[in-house]
Amino acid sequence: MMKKLAVSALGALALGLAVAAPAHADQESFIVDLANNGWDGPVDAAVALGNQICSDIAGGVPETETLQTISDNTTDGVEPKDAKTFYDAAAGHLC
Repeated sequence: MMKKLAVSALGALALGLAVAAPAHADQESFIVDLANNGWDGPVDAAVALGNQICSDIAGGVPETETLQTISDNTTDGVEPKDAKTFYDAAAGHLC
């Protein structure tokens, strides 16, 4: 009985790792997408912004409102086209 439990636990762990792997890959592809569009900045801040965009999308916040919020509230004076790049990358890779 213990062997079955150990095998089951190992199988569950492997499944958990397999499920967790795509989230990491999505974060990487999000950063690569941003970099391919000329972004060069702190990864943690980009991921935090991307996750906030996903929260807005899940909450039904209109895209234009999210883009304006990004533009208004970033210290680097992000232009609307740059906000759209973040929005599209987050929607495509993180959400």
